[in-house]
Amino acid sequence: MKRQHYTYILAALVAGLIAVMAMSRKEAVEPFDAAAMQRVMGGMAGCFDAWLAARQRDSLANKLDSISGHLTFADGTAAKGVVVSDGTSCTRTDSTGRYALLRDKKARFVFYTVPSDCEVPVHSDSDRTAFFYQPVTRRRATYDFRLTRLPGGIERNYRMIVIGDPQVTNAMNPFYTGPNDNLVEKSDVARFNDETMTDIRRTIDALPDATPVYGLSMGDNVQYYGGYNSELQQQIRAALGSSRMRLFSVIGNHDQDGSALYRSKWEQCWGPTDYSFNRGNEHYVCLNNVQFTRHKSYYSPGELTDRQMKWLRQDLALTPRHMRVVLCYHIPLTFGTIPGAKASPLGIVSEERHYYSSRLPELLKLLNQYEGGYELFCGHTHFAMHHEIEVNGERVVERCHAAACGNIWQSNINICGTPNGYYVYTFDDKRLADCYYKGTFWPVTRQMTLFRAATDFNGERYANDWNLPHDTGLIVANVFNADSRWDITVVENGLEHPMHRISSCGQDAFATGYHHKYCQAMPYRFVSKQNGYLVMNHLFYYEPHSRDSRLTVRARDPYGHIYECNTAEVVTVPFYNFAHYYRR
Repeated sequence: MKRQHYTYILAALVAGLIAVMAMSRKEAVEPFDAAAMQRVMGGMAGCFDAWLAARQRDSLANKLDSISGHLTFADGTAAKGVVVSDGTSCTRTDSTGRYALLRDKKARFVFYTVPSDCEVPVHSDSDRTAFFYQPVTRRRATYDFRLTRLPGGIERNYRMIVIGDPQVTNAMNPFYTGPNDNLVEKSDVARFNDETMTDIRRTIDALPDATPVYGLSMGDNVQYYGGYNSELQQQIRAALGSSRMRLFSVIGNHDQDGSALYRSKWEQCWGPTDYSFNRGNEHYVCLNNVQFTRHKSYYSPGELTDRQMKWLRQDLALTPRHMRVVLCYHIPLTFGTIPGAKASPLGIVSEERHYYSSRLPELLKLLNQYEGGYELFCGHTHFAMHHEIEVNGERVVERCHAAACGNIWQSNINICGTPNGYYVYTFDDKRLADCYYKGTFWPVTRQMTLFRAATDFNGERYANDWNLPHDTGLIVANVFNADSRWDITVVENGLEHPMHRISSCGQDAFATGYHHKYCQAMPYRFVSKQNGYLVMNHLFYYEPHSRDSRLTVRARDPYGHIYECNTAEVVTVPFYNFAHYYRR
């Protein structure tokens, strides 16, 4: 062994000896301090980990089929203990900042897990998409990285803006901007820039100065119908990187569509498809859970390969147990109607023919090891839903984010009636402190829309869809970000009454009626009750004592916010409204 290796072992032994002596003296006068002993044992484990990392690095460094490198800070000091990976194996840098990995023929990138106390590196000042990786080439063996420490250390409070499915295409999707059905030809990229990113900048500008802001795109950045455009992925990256938030992305099904060319375009822009990074007390893991199949296009719910699970287990093994893990991927794991062979039925009567991923039980077992808990983030569906199920006795919540593009840029709404938009999360010192949905060009306080159940939206009615009374003035509230933890009530004549929640496969009458008339690029089936994949669980209804009563819907979220909307704001005219164009 090298001298450095003996140093690690000696340090661990000395630390252990000192700890035992100290505890022996302390025990004579004070109770045993388990927490202190745990810290000491952690220090000993750290010394042994460093020894193992150094031993692995030295054993690989001289092999022709290895890759290695050096991670340093701007001042030249070593970045030690940083996790480095090639998407197959993971290791930590040693005390000198060096690492080594056995070369894997399938590895396309070498990258590192950005530590919580370091800046997220970006492509440029004007393109603030994350750049924490290097492509692996056969003739190159050394890959060095330079890290920058955050001036204030780990960020205890930060925002994470989550964007579902930008899904820009190379087509001019039909879009109407006024009550006279005036068709406007405007590219999807232009709309994403002028609408979504403009609104995100306004949201960021409204935050207190110096608030750290990060972003996540949940995949399907592009879709190549309307003609292949080799620059499309680069165009959406430029748009996503144009604000001050530092942004990461997962890969979606339409980013690849089973094409090696499409996937290569994504990788040229974004790097590895499976990777991780840290912010605050959170460890984010981004995965490609789109597995294509010859007969079904891709599996839904999403699945992971054995190779991916092996990498994930290594990544999580090197993640401190006090952290919260945020698992990010495109296709939901908790529901889907095109299952792989080992997927399990949900067993929920209202969601018949839906399954959960064969990997979900194993993933939960891994995630439950973390004191900070876990979150499940996905996109894909073009409808908003916090999906709540039970797996082997455990309550599981998956946050399925509505699409920024809505119904592929053919309106301003998703197929569940949720407006085009994005989500703003606040993580504050080991807890998820806030989450709200931000409709594009909508005020933050507007978190719902109201309808009368009997209103005819181009042949579609909530009363028909959900077997509700037609002639009692019954109201329906679409509360975009709601789940079972929300308290949704109605105030009628000064008294507060609970609203009844709908949670079942079905449709949103307003969105279906609108798209039935105006949707051209997507089939009507996609937005209607014929789409067995569509689950509605954020509709609430109330039958008033008097059909002429003025009602106020009050929605309380789990974070202490109260949102209100009254019947003077009920949407009654089918198309002269927010779905058709933005009122400024």
